[in-house]
Amino acid sequence: ALAAAPFALSRGARAQAPVRFDGDPFTLGVASGHPTAEGISLWTRLAPRPLSPDGGMPVDAVVPVRWQVAEDERFGKGLVEGTALANPEFAHSVHVDVGGLAPGRWYFYRFIAGDETSAVGRTRTADAAGSTPSRLRFVVASCQHYEQGYYAAWRHALREDLDLVCFVGDYIYEGSWGLNKVRTFAPTHDARTLADYRMRYAQARTDRDLQRIHASVPFLLTWDDHEVDNDYAGDQQEALDPRFLARRAAGYQAYFEHMPLPWKMRPRTDGSMPIVTHVDFGALARFIVLDDRQYRSPQACQLPGRGGSRSVPLDCAELRDPERTLLGEAQARWLDARLAETRAQ
Repeated sequence: ALAAAPFALSRGARAQAPVRFDGDPFTLGVASGHPTAEGISLWTRLAPRPLSPDGGMPVDAVVPVRWQVAEDERFGKGLVEGTALANPEFAHSVHVDVGGLAPGRWYFYRFIAGDETSAVGRTRTADAAGSTPSRLRFVVASCQHYEQGYYAAWRHALREDLDLVCFVGDYIYEGSWGLNKVRTFAPTHDARTLADYRMRYAQARTDRDLQRIHASVPFLLTWDDHEVDNDYAGDQQEALDPRFLARRAAGYQAYFEHMPLPWKMRPRTDGSMPIVTHVDFGALARFIVLDDRQYRSPQACQLPGRGGSRSVPLDCAELRDPERTLLGEAQARWLDARLAETRAQ
């Protein structure tokens, strides 16, 4: 098993004396994602006070967190374990890429920090290359606005005997709008800073139904616009804010800190973040995960001083410019190659 060792070593971090938590550090639950035939990516975040900007954790504490994966819920069969570091640089989130597992099998996992143990999660590896699984059940989800409705759909999904959840964007919303809200954002203003985005994700993750689905089935994830800002395109924001790239970098980092993503998808030093990938379930299915925000051309035929989406006239010449792109040239070539090589049914 390979556990987030690069995260610890690349920054020269050293674990400190054991941290005493002033509450349950696993208030945001556990999650798994991006399965392969040999492994899975596991996630948690230490946050005894989840709605504070630092999660209630000491800002200089590097905390060792044990992780365990087993074939049974009592962790007595086929136990694999290790230690990762929860680093304040990434909001004390923990990302563990576990390898060496059997394909097409369900596993149980948990985390231990100090004297505290997380809830037990359940996850599944992808099927072996060339195999033909008899079925694959997955749900596609998007656009969960915390203020606009409870997450009751996840209760329904939990009854569907799923193998996978594909979340295709707008996991959070940066802004508030509308009437008859069922609950209220904290902070109430639009998310703009890293602290704002962290609290937005943490608030969503306190929802019990969302926690239960994450703890029950692996997720495959990509983003849309509201993980950062409405209708953004590449480096352009709808109000053409010249500081937008700093805001985008904050949104991307908070996304990584709260999603069960592989370590290789961590944000780059320039503020970009690689999330494009593919996942195969034997010869049955290939899931191709795309990014249609980070590399796209700005929307065509905007009003002076504006960006974002709008209805454009049919005679808009810019709309028909063959150089315009949704995915960017490199991603488009990569997509062509993934489609050409697969024989998935």
